Amino acid sequence: QRLRALFQYKPQNIDELMINAGDLIYVDPTQQSDVSEGWVIGTSHRTGCRGFLPENYTEKAHEADTWVKHREYVFETASRSFTKTEKESNVKLNGEAHNLSTSRSVTNVLSLQNAALRRGVLVMRHGERVDQVFGKSWLQQCLTADGKYYRADLNFPSSLPRQKESMKQFECDPPLSCCGIFQSRLIGEALLDQEVTVSYVYSSPALRCVQTAQHLLQGLKLNQNVRIRVEPGLFDWTKWEASRAIPNFMTVAELVEASYNIDTSYRSAKMNSPRATSSPSADGEHGSAAAPLPLSFAFSGVPGVILIVAHGSSLASLTRALAGLPSRDSKDFAQVVRKIPSLGMCFCEEQKEENKWQMVNPPVKTLTHGANAAFSWKNTILED
Repeated sequence: QRLRALFQYKPQNIDELMINAGDLIYVDPTQQSDVSEGWVIGTSHRTGCRGFLPENYTEKAHEADTWVKHREYVFETASRSFTKTEKESNVKLNGEAHNLSTSRSVTNVLSLQNAALRRGVLVMRHGERVDQVFGKSWLQQCLTADGKYYRADLNFPSSLPRQKESMKQFECDPPLSCCGIFQSRLIGEALLDQEVTVSYVYSSPALRCVQTAQHLLQGLKLNQNVRIRVEPGLFDWTKWEASRAIPNFMTVAELVEASYNIDTSYRSAKMNSPRATSSPSADGEHGSAAAPLPLSFAFSGVPGVILIVAHGSSLASLTRALAGLPSRDSKDFAQVVRKIPSLGMCFCEEQKEENKWQMVNPPVKTLTHGANAAFSWKNTILED
């Protein structure tokens, strides 16, 4: 039997099931004999967890509500006009008859497969940055008296890439936390499970974005095939950095030396400096005047998905411009940006039949997790 939750229920005991309104629950009638009246034991379709829940919090759901779409195939018929030469393509090679149209059929199948690959733009915010967890003075917590880096907490990166300049440069260009690295690889693995074909990857020059792109490609198992194109114009100069100097980003040579998979042959065609988005642009949206630029040079007719790893404000400014949507008011835009989590994403897909681009659901859902405060066993276990 299938039930739909009408209300949220928070477990009072360890054997009870957490449900949200709208959740679907599977219930086996043969396993309800020992359950107290008014309760049922079921399995959540959303989480896969099993436990007790109040029956009056649910209603019966239709069987079709729990059907799962695993995969979709697109079949196309290739209409061909055969000439006399093609009809008489049976020739003798070494005394044996061969049909020359066989190789053509294989070519047609491959071309249809390539045509079926959707073209899209997946714009993603970087993973959790270390100063997002430990504050803007995070580096001071990790430096010894002689200026060497050490890992003060397990969520600090195990090491920092080498720079020619002082390590202080990382204050304006912070790396990912260890959780941010894990998040990025997890999203890459999820994209791989959904069979997303990534053709190009563009990244803001911010270290956290390059690292996010690197670990996404590792999760996708594309780190040997697809290289990261560092695009300076994708960096958004937001109010978070307003009181600081412009970051001295790691150079392409330094990133390569630090083993990042960078496309050293890439040259930015139209953008050479960061976009200033600490104040609204002329049309009312942060940075929207520059938004079409990273998209205009990105497409070369190759099927697949173009992945852009940048900042929270990029999700709206890049995809809305591509989909032909109007710019937001600057105040509304700022409110939207505040709601975008680490690795939040937007997906814009080409609609070939209509000759336009449209915003659709991303291939995978955003990762949700809770905060984990610093723990001191001395202050907790030993306190009176």
